[in-house]
Amino acid sequence: MQTYFAKSILASKTFWFNFAALVLALAEAKEFIDVLPAGALKYVPAVVSVVNILLRLGSVRPVAMIAPSETKPIPVKSI
Repeated sequence: MQTYFAKSILASKTFWFNFAALVLALAEAKEFIDVLPAGALKYVPAVVSVVNILLRLGSVRPVAMIAPSETKPIPVKSI
């Protein structure tokens, strides 16, 4: 078993990117959609997916619901 030290989810770039994508989707982002060229709208989910993958590849620490200045030990079973 290994122990990793989780950072706050509020300090996670992946969390905030996904949160912003959710807010745009829930608001139907009319202003955002109007700025995009007509054919580009179908690529938005793919772009969000690629950015998520890139952000995840750059992350090595787990996240937890803790204050941004704290860390939390998380035991992880070895593979």
